[in-house]
Amino acid sequence: SSGINAEYGDGAVGQVGEGGEAITVLPVEGAAEGEQTEFSEIPITTPAPITEQPIAVEEPVEPPKNPWSHSLFGCFGMDTKLLGLSLCCPCITFGANAELLGEDWMLYCLFCMLPGPMCYFGPYIRNKIRTTFEIEGSDTDDVLSYLFCPCLAIVQETQQLKSAGMKPGGDAMNRV
Repeated sequence: SSGINAEYGDGAVGQVGEGGEAITVLPVEGAAEGEQTEFSEIPITTPAPITEQPIAVEEPVEPPKNPWSHSLFGCFGMDTKLLGLSLCCPCITFGANAELLGEDWMLYCLFCMLPGPMCYFGPYIRNKIRTTFEIEGSDTDDVLSYLFCPCLAIVQETQQLKSAGMKPGGDAMNRV
């Protein structure tokens, strides 16, 4: 080890490194005053400089969502039988849509007759369709469509299921 030996007033002996940096040394506990004590050298290391900039990690971007196959008000130029059935007896169409999504037809048909449960189960089914077919929209959109246009929302959902190749009302419509 190279450096300059130094003796301190309190009896400690140490070294000053080649670059002038001080190495702090303390006397060993229990050593008598004036007694020579051996110290081991503590290497001082300088961290290596950063030569590369950190790389920014891009967060994965969600692919764009699909739009509904028909707009909320697109039912007026479409299937008039479906529109008539959904306006006169929405519970049948709503129950049939729910059944295609794995829910109980009769239970959802009953929910449709009561305004309270319909405010929850209507948006629930609509959300399930949006999730299944990766359709753009939000929970707020689902709730608003059932608050202001529940029959049109049911028709839009039925048209979405039909355009996906599902046949709404298969078993459900045979029960009526």
